[in-house]
Amino acid sequence: MASASTREAREKYELKQKAVKYYDQNGVPKKMEEILNSMFYDNPDDVYGHLANYFAEHAKTPLISQISARHGFDSKGQTTVQTDMYCTVRNNKKLSAAVVSSSSNSSLPENTKPEDREEEDKAREAGVEAAIALLNGDINTRLQGVDPALQSDVDKILMKLYEELKAEEDERLAKEAAEQAALGGDGATPVKEEDASVSGKKGGKSSAKINPGTNKKKGKSAAVVVVPDEPKEKLLPGAESICVASRAACTAASAVREEPLYQHIATLRFGEIPKDMRVPIPMVTIIQSGRSAPGKLNCIKEFMVVPKPGMPIADSLKYCQKIYSYVAKTLVTKSGMAAQYGNDIGALCPSYDKPEQGLDILQDAITSLELTPGEDFFIALNLAGKEIFDYDPSSVPAKSDFPGQGMHKEKGKYEVMGGQQKVPEDLVEFWVELLGRYPSVVAIIDPMRKQEKEHWMRLCDRVSDKCYVIGNHTYPRPGLLLEEELTEEFKTSGTVLKLDQINTITDILESAKKMEDAENQIVLTTCYGETTDTFLADMAVGMNARFLKIGAPVRGERIALFNRLIQIENQLKLEGRLAFHGENVFPHIVPPPLPEAEEGEEAQEEEKKEEKGKKK
Repeated sequence: MASASTREAREKYELKQKAVKYYDQNGVPKKMEEILNSMFYDNPDDVYGHLANYFAEHAKTPLISQISARHGFDSKGQTTVQTDMYCTVRNNKKLSAAVVSSSSNSSLPENTKPEDREEEDKAREAGVEAAIALLNGDINTRLQGVDPALQSDVDKILMKLYEELKAEEDERLAKEAAEQAALGGDGATPVKEEDASVSGKKGGKSSAKINPGTNKKKGKSAAVVVVPDEPKEKLLPGAESICVASRAACTAASAVREEPLYQHIATLRFGEIPKDMRVPIPMVTIIQSGRSAPGKLNCIKEFMVVPKPGMPIADSLKYCQKIYSYVAKTLVTKSGMAAQYGNDIGALCPSYDKPEQGLDILQDAITSLELTPGEDFFIALNLAGKEIFDYDPSSVPAKSDFPGQGMHKEKGKYEVMGGQQKVPEDLVEFWVELLGRYPSVVAIIDPMRKQEKEHWMRLCDRVSDKCYVIGNHTYPRPGLLLEEELTEEFKTSGTVLKLDQINTITDILESAKKMEDAENQIVLTTCYGETTDTFLADMAVGMNARFLKIGAPVRGERIALFNRLIQIENQLKLEGRLAFHGENVFPHIVPPPLPEAEEGEEAQEEEKKEEKGKKK
């Protein structure tokens, strides 16, 4: 009996010693003393809530514990990726982020043949399957135990995985080519005519091709030099899983930190919480035209309205909706009920033959609200120059007034309207003249291809002090943009950034900083096939983007973004942190000095113009 009692006492003493050591190692007595002493003076209404908040500050950092991906659907009814990210928070596994990705943008023009579109759809379906497999497999494994708040570390892990998978795929393709060559084939892949002279290396030189049928003088008779596009980057199937995981980590970090998503993104962008924050100025699409739309007008893909800086977002969106309704009613009056129906982004698609038709109706709509075009509300145009450039006349059907008949088209020209084509030099004059008649236009996007650098810079020299000249397809994806050197030969005053594919949060934020340092305004844009996910609204606020290109002010997936912007603006106003973007300031973009020979030619041309003017 005595020995048993002694043993129990010893065991109890040893257990107490272990407990004392355990609590001392974790600083529990000291922290208990601190909070109990301070709480007496703080006198909180909720005693246990106060204690919970105190100890939560000393809890272990929440870490990613699991990623679960599955099929979902976007606004077009296409399959997409739904992703849940779980974190271990205070010893509990909690759902910290639920992200639904937008569908990948198609690499095909909108007027692509149905059979080609089917192939694209099959590839997209395969991409969704591959993305889900990656998220549930390798990405899930590699991100377990990682702090989601360390966004840069998360994105490095994701990009390292992608590079490894890309290297494996390249090795597999090289092996297949070698085996084919060993069996008697040369393993070569046929090269399209327009890509034949393009170097496969990034930044490699490309040889221009001259269309022999147009080797004449300036203007309509000028020689057309066709510079091919850079080779399109081939991404692995499932590449969008990188972007999805990056977004999920960002969302999870804000959730476990119990702070607004826009504030967390602002911390990532600026290193601290800014004192004042701004809601982006919306770019709202009202009319969509272009090659895929009815009518002859090709050269303007989107007619957008933009409120003046300083206008509250709630008022801005109210006016945008009224402008949309005015245009829809006007179209119904002229063309019948079918004219009020919108496309996938909700934009109206009237049959226009001239750009003035879209510009005039928008100005009339703004005026009908007792607002002044060019002062209270502006117009922005997505010109999508790349989409109206003809590499090969037979590759893109021309619009014709006669069903079943095409129009004569020449290679290497921009088809601004059905039957009307222009070489780059004439296109510059076309835009200068049009913009001169419509000073309410505050921004143009992609007026021509990047390959026409000289003419792009000439256009900038003549219009950049009146409106923003914004590049979209003129720049590579953000990850590559960070590596690309910005030169004097090609400049913009705005850049469109898109969060999709293998673009990570870090890539977007660092690219935004790089372009802002180069005097570019940032335009964050949605993707086709949106969902009701409102991440982009928070991101635009957090990264201080000047513009958010949303689409039309209709349908749930876009209205969700509008409502989120209104909510954020109200939150910032209540906190006394709401600020507004400054007035539009347009930096004058000056072309680089021309070589002496070219300067001499230009001087001769100017002298000829002056002589003609004197004779007249």
